[in-house]
Amino acid sequence: MFLNAIIFLCVTSVFGQVSITSDMVPADNRTTDYTLINDFQGLDFDQEKSRISFDFIEDDTSGTIGGLDFKINFNPSDIDNAVFKGSAMVNTLDTNNFLRDGHLMWEKFFHKKKHPKISFVSKQVVSFEANTYKVIGNLTIKGIQKEVILTFSLDDKKLLGKTTIYTSDFGVSIHDEREKNKLNVRFYFPILK
Repeated sequence: MFLNAIIFLCVTSVFGQVSITSDMVPADNRTTDYTLINDFQGLDFDQEKSRISFDFIEDDTSGTIGGLDFKINFNPSDIDNAVFKGSAMVNTLDTNNFLRDGHLMWEKFFHKKKHPKISFVSKQVVSFEANTYKVIGNLTIKGIQKEVILTFSLDDKKLLGKTTIYTSDFGVSIHDEREKNKLNVRFYFPILK
């Protein structure tokens, strides 16, 4: 207690008069450590340069999907409060084949008129390895919602992600056998400086 009084006198002599209100002093006269809370709000990502690409394994077909609208609230020091949420527009699906892309919009496949968006909402983010995170959440395609796990790696310039899904699980059956509807998806989110 004596030491606290000496420190207080030194501080007031250097910085001038300090007023203490009753809510600053605990009722039992113990000193309180007012540690600064981590005020780092998270990373900001470049919406315009972000992209999602995919590989449809069976047919050796690659492509992209755009019209991205997303919110990523991600602080590597506070993953318990991380949020990954976003959508992509079905009509931006591009496999570099105009006829195939048009067929994919039909009711049999993505049914663009009824289900214009693909969406994802995270439920939990888990630190997996150094700078690697598992994002568990719900993916909705063609009105069908399934839980998926996305794996992300982080460096000082970007957040890279990947996952594997089977399009037939979401009512988009290109082939009859589930294994032949395997789709590897990649995410690229550059960090704004």
